[in-house]
Amino acid sequence: MPKRAILFDLDGTLIDQFQAIHRAFSLTLSSMGFPEPTFDAVKRAVGGASDTTMEKLIGKERAKEAVEILRPIFENEMFNGLIALPGSDEILSWCNQNSLKAGVLTNKYGPHARAVCTHLGFDQFLEFTIGANDTEWKKPDSRLTLHALNTIGFNNEETMYIGDSPYDYSTAKNASMECVLVATGTHSQDELSSLDTKISVHNDLFSVLDYLQNLKS
Repeated sequence: MPKRAILFDLDGTLIDQFQAIHRAFSLTLSSMGFPEPTFDAVKRAVGGASDTTMEKLIGKERAKEAVEILRPIFENEMFNGLIALPGSDEILSWCNQNSLKAGVLTNKYGPHARAVCTHLGFDQFLEFTIGANDTEWKKPDSRLTLHALNTIGFNNEETMYIGDSPYDYSTAKNASMECVLVATGTHSQDELSSLDTKISVHNDLFSVLDYLQNLKS
């Protein structure tokens, strides 16, 4: 069945915001008396929602408290060092030009995700940006993906999910969607390829765009 819609992950897929993420986590944890985490430690921990990342860094006991401290700090830092990953504008524009509906489905806190998409001009190409706390579910829960599919107006066979991590692979798999992965975030091309020999894995978004154009032709 031809694809009519694409759902995108955000961090590590369309954007690189790790500089701001690391600084916000460092300021938060140091204010609570924890050692500042390294850049690599934070990068390895992200992928789920903020509370999941925080639990990986400091354990469960104070994670909720830490996330409450984190959010206003992150809002002050969120655009520092933020970049649109190479090919992100091109792939979103191509979707728009080829009548493919596009949306963002992320575990980033919803208001922050929408602020980033507006700041970078992605919102002109997107039907919606759904993030953590916008619903009661988080990726890879299939109920969240079904909600996104209902919102975009196409079923799982008509929609593709593009992401950069095992969370994204599970998000697509749990909803029986085609998954395309790109090694621009937290995992290498070899690590992503090892998840499933049947999925399409790429080294950047320009390669993903070539893949989409070949499917369309």
